[in-house]
Amino acid sequence: MIGWRLHGVTFWLLLSLFVAQMDTSITSTSLLTITDQLGGFKKSSWVFTAYLLTFCGFQLIWAKLSDIISRKTTILITLLLFTIFSGACGASQSLTQLIMFRWLQGIGGSGIFALTQLVFFEMVPPSKWPLYVTFLTGTVALSLITGPLIGGAIARSGHWRWIFLPNVPVCGISIIGLFIMFPAKLWNEPSASDESSSFSIGALRRIDVLGGLVLLGACLLVSTGLQQAALGYSWSSSFVLPLLILTAPLVLAFFAWEWFITTRRKFPEPVFPWRFCRSRICVGMILNTFLSGAVLMICLVQIPQRFITVNGLSSLGAAVRLLAFGAFVPSGSALAGALMSKMKISPCIIILFGAIFQLVGAVLLSGIPTTPDLHSPQYGYQVLLGIGVGFVACGLILLVPVATEKRDLAVGTASVAQFRILGSLIGISIATSISTPYLRTHLEEVLSPKMLLSVLEKTENLFLLPRETQNTVKSIFGESFNIQIKLAIGFSAAQFFATAMMWTNRLVEGSN
Repeated sequence: MIGWRLHGVTFWLLLSLFVAQMDTSITSTSLLTITDQLGGFKKSSWVFTAYLLTFCGFQLIWAKLSDIISRKTTILITLLLFTIFSGACGASQSLTQLIMFRWLQGIGGSGIFALTQLVFFEMVPPSKWPLYVTFLTGTVALSLITGPLIGGAIARSGHWRWIFLPNVPVCGISIIGLFIMFPAKLWNEPSASDESSSFSIGALRRIDVLGGLVLLGACLLVSTGLQQAALGYSWSSSFVLPLLILTAPLVLAFFAWEWFITTRRKFPEPVFPWRFCRSRICVGMILNTFLSGAVLMICLVQIPQRFITVNGLSSLGAAVRLLAFGAFVPSGSALAGALMSKMKISPCIIILFGAIFQLVGAVLLSGIPTTPDLHSPQYGYQVLLGIGVGFVACGLILLVPVATEKRDLAVGTASVAQFRILGSLIGISIATSISTPYLRTHLEEVLSPKMLLSVLEKTENLFLLPRETQNTVKSIFGESFNIQIKLAIGFSAAQFFATAMMWTNRLVEGSN
């Protein structure tokens, strides 16, 4: 694909990716406004995790489905699903409705994210991969920047429904553009060489539905257990412990099933081939992307909420100050792409330096004061974190075609995408399950039960407290946010082990 057609498809894919990825961050600065209107602040994290759960859980399924019925058909289906349920989110009348529609919206968003990465590897030659990965990571990072800004601006007006409704016309136009410009089949996609590939019952038997559902079930159990802990249930309660215990057999069942169908069966085709588990590079790569996803989401959610609750800023003001982090994710990614393509630096070295930047930034950010006054050096700490996330993201994406066989390109790119989102999901769930009980316990010491319930239900109520009490409550919120950043330190440190596991001096194709 060349010329105007290539540029047109690239534009529509990036536009679709932009809105799908933006929905992972757009509620970070508007969540308090949503819960102030609909209630249920204690359940507010589910607005994130409901979307992230399916955004994560279906990527491998969509990637394998696109191998069978063509990239174009699959992309159009995912866009249609995302469009319909974006409209449904905007029409929600309760927090429960919003959470359910976010769950369905994420199914479509997951396909958009997974397939956009994959298609870029098939549309252009290897020499242009660093450039297009820079486009890709830049778009993702730009969505992370503008999402909180747009969400904050809309939340400031009180009309939070417009966070979701603009997705409908934007994605509708993208569907039309891709329907016209995208080839029926790319010449090098698997379905192009399989004359029997079509959307039929026979073709669907090739899809590893069981593997995808078991993985989704494991993600659902662990995230639900952690969310229940965040709501105040003890770790040993029947609402938490059984869910976490049941996660282990599901994970074991998933890998056992993938081993069986990879080594003993022709159909279905595994969503996670067992040969990935036998490759130290693939295992380290997946572990690394999981850890980096956790760091990204903790920063993305924690930083603006801290500005709002501790520093008393508006949602828009918090979003503006998040730019110190968000703007340097694409900058770091672009720099990483240039270093790999122009200076012949291997992806693993880039990832190692990214982990170093993340660790230093998280250590510094975890120690900022919890007073209402803004601590200016924190913007520099955010810059370090943003550069680190950008380095790691770009390095991992470009490592996929280097570390996997050609037949595994679809599930390889989807695995990196899926485990990054899984890391985001579990990372933020662990963070809230640790920080929220801390918050509740320490607020009980300074607030009456009625006022405690009021503040936890709607955080805007803390500004109704007397000045001295208000400052104490803000300090407690600040300490709870610092706990989350300390968790990010642990995730960043673990990346050194993951990078050592996958170490290779292989260069990106076309750069050597």
